[in-house]
Amino acid sequence: MSVDAAAFGTAAPPALLVRQPAVLSREPIDPATAIGRLFAPEDAGRVARGERPATAATMLGPLAPALALLPRRERERADLLAAWAHALFATANEGDRVERRIERLHRSAYLVARALAGARVASPFAARLGAESARRTLPRPALDFVLAAARRTVRDPHATTPADWEVRTRALAAAAVGALLGAAATPAITDAAAGLLRLVRLLAVPGELAARRFHLALEAPPRAGSAVAEPAMTDAIADECEAIHQLLLRGARGVGEVPLTFRAALAGALALALRLLGHVEERPGSLLLGRPVRLGRCEVAWTLFRIRRQPLG
Repeated sequence: MSVDAAAFGTAAPPALLVRQPAVLSREPIDPATAIGRLFAPEDAGRVARGERPATAATMLGPLAPALALLPRRERERADLLAAWAHALFATANEGDRVERRIERLHRSAYLVARALAGARVASPFAARLGAESARRTLPRPALDFVLAAARRTVRDPHATTPADWEVRTRALAAAAVGALLGAAATPAITDAAAGLLRLVRLLAVPGELAARRFHLALEAPPRAGSAVAEPAMTDAIADECEAIHQLLLRGARGVGEVPLTFRAALAGALALALRLLGHVEERPGSLLLGRPVRLGRCEVAWTLFRIRRQPLG
């Protein structure tokens, strides 16, 4: 019997059995799904090759070198949250029925809630979240919003207007930063996080196009079933570059507002982001040709070297 099953006590007599809500199911979450693999119980065996949880580095892509400026414990916290968020949104994009995906999200939320409350859970990952929250609080409102954003993605996967895209990304960035810092983000910190999030999504355009998707919102969306015209995509990329540039510049004030242990990493991420964005702004249509934007090793090393030498206290 699992720890979760034991928590509910002994079985009731057959005459008293009532159908248990799905969220309280004692069975493991479907192990063939992203959230099921992450929240697998201890006896589920080793993770198959190529199925390791996502890390902050894999989610940040070319901005990942800035993570080297974080203390080890904070990198571990970032990796924990990145693995959780990645599994939530991977589940949201899985191909089965909407109700099944929502159910998996709710069941994972139940495990997380029990772990944060100090209860024993069979999922090692949920237990790690509980232990991390005991070290420094994982704010429930921030976690709840990330979960709500994943649920919204299940039912409404794409922003339909630039304004909708801005609202979605800014709110998600604020929640993610709140979870990482353990406290609500200021407007400047939220600007920085939203700019970084939108840049990562912008740099993912080549991969999205290879999968026949274009996730940036358009001023005039095509009719259902119609392909997005190349000029419209180029305009959307140029508009996104301008919006990200403004967010990053405003977000620079946030470097002095995050806790001291995060300042160098945020400054490094913003510096790398502005360099990457500059490459895209020079040729906004290059992303449509499937050319990933990267910085050279020397450029990255020099940028981070300068950040390390700056007094950020």
